[in-house]
Amino acid sequence: GCLIEMQTARTFSVGDYVVFAIMLVASTLIGLFFAIRDRKKRNTEEYLLAGRSMSPYPVGFSLAVSFMSAVTVLGTPVEVYRFGTMYAWLVVGMLIALIITAEIFVPVFYNMGLTTVYEYLEMRFNKTVRLTATALFMIQTILYGGIVIFAPALTLNSVTGFNLWGAVVSTGLVCIFYSCLGGLKGVIWTDALQASIMLVGFVAILIQGSLKLGGFANIWKLCEQGSRIEFGQFDLDPRIRHSVWSLTAGGSIFVCGLYAVNQSQVQRYLSCRSAKDAKIALVFNWLGLVLLNGLAVMTGIVLYAYYKDCDPLSVGQVKVRDALLPYMVLEIFKDNPGVPGIFLASIYSGSLSTISTAITALSSVTIHDFLKPHFAWKEKTFTNISIGLIFVYGLLLILFAYLTSKLGGLLQAAISILGLLGGPLVGLFSLGVLFPFVNSIGALSGLVVGIGMNVWVFVGSKYYPPPPHFANELPRSCPISSNVTSNYTDVVTTSAAQYMNNTTPQRPPVASVWSMSYMYYSAFGFCFVIIVGLIISLITGGYKQRKDVEPKLIYRYFDHWIFQCIPMRIQRKLWCGVNHEEKTK
Repeated sequence: GCLIEMQTARTFSVGDYVVFAIMLVASTLIGLFFAIRDRKKRNTEEYLLAGRSMSPYPVGFSLAVSFMSAVTVLGTPVEVYRFGTMYAWLVVGMLIALIITAEIFVPVFYNMGLTTVYEYLEMRFNKTVRLTATALFMIQTILYGGIVIFAPALTLNSVTGFNLWGAVVSTGLVCIFYSCLGGLKGVIWTDALQASIMLVGFVAILIQGSLKLGGFANIWKLCEQGSRIEFGQFDLDPRIRHSVWSLTAGGSIFVCGLYAVNQSQVQRYLSCRSAKDAKIALVFNWLGLVLLNGLAVMTGIVLYAYYKDCDPLSVGQVKVRDALLPYMVLEIFKDNPGVPGIFLASIYSGSLSTISTAITALSSVTIHDFLKPHFAWKEKTFTNISIGLIFVYGLLLILFAYLTSKLGGLLQAAISILGLLGGPLVGLFSLGVLFPFVNSIGALSGLVVGIGMNVWVFVGSKYYPPPPHFANELPRSCPISSNVTSNYTDVVTTSAAQYMNNTTPQRPPVASVWSMSYMYYSAFGFCFVIIVGLIISLITGGYKQRKDVEPKLIYRYFDHWIFQCIPMRIQRKLWCGVNHEEKTK
């Protein structure tokens, strides 16, 4: 099996390219459709917020797909292949995050009629805080976007020789095209199409994999033998890569960074008709995430069972880890031309949706946070500028994809970058929404310290990664005599050897902080922002200023049914001096 198949490099057939092209064309047509249909009423509100008229169901799917980028479609199955199924606990972290978002952030943001989340920061603190947060969001989005374009292109290139830059540039251009034309409505409906393509792609792999391997029960059994099925890692040690705690507690703040305060996602649920619809969209989105992540984890199980006796990484057949899944797809569907095309399309839909979201959000933020406050141009001018900006940011992301290619190995870095900046931003907004006595000095210093600590840990982790047993990378077999080694195995053995020589004797005590699981980066930064923000606000007289805060900027804990039984006079004390009763005016 394994050795014979090595000789024949797999490639995509004409049928595959046709299927793939149809998907790109369909995405473009959706953009065109909304451009032509809504061309009469083009203003920035309509263009960037879909006129606040969307039904919650496509919005929910759109939220789910833009979270599941190509990084997730390719990365999650490989994660399971290497580390087992613990990763599935992340959906619990997601649920916690979405409840927090729906209960605390949506009511505050929606009722204020914001266009960008960062407007809130100016109303609650000041302009400096707003622009700092906006700049951080832009850095994060551009870095992540470049990786999201590059990842699928690199993978396809390494498996099939599909031209790398052709792939990167065409992806970027199609995205620019339908985001420019259709605005947010085009993006949301295209996402709904792409969600269905992703589902079909995963389901096809699961069915074909089960047929090849004698049913799903058999696959499960093979994975249990390979100790891939594990849901019970309850160890509290923060250095363990995936434990229940790192995925639920750490994961929930990571996901909050993407849903509660990230313009890309917030602009989607603000496009709903009411705050209630925005909440329904978030529930739908969670169901979508459970479905897509569940399928991705199951695909990882199939991937392991398929390569149980012959790990293509060790043999050097697959050069890039994330190319494992496309490699298997080409192998199991070699007699079904066109099916790998569906899979190719589903990887790309993952990317397209994330990128179109990113460039729409970047353009929205640039206009509302940087241009509108300074220039009194006509609404039409702003709409035209937002189209121009989408084009510019699209090209910028293609450029970043090029830079990514020079740096190499950035996939994990991508997820860390989202955590590094996302966690502290959640902290910043939480200070504003939950604590009336926090002032702008406290908020800014908290943000700076939180990001500083995160960067410190991130850089430290490059020098002192967690000892291998914390990552718990499970063994993979490869039945080939030991003299056939590839550069892949060499890399593994040498790094382990260097690791033993360098670090066992003199691992400084601080190294155990640096080797915390990457799932905790968000939470780590978040805690520092909150603690520093509260202390410094109290030192700099925040408690006196609390009376000046507008009630609508603060979350009203006590409207919640849990607190209805508390008598009113006690509630007033707990309001920290913010007068919530005036809100009826």
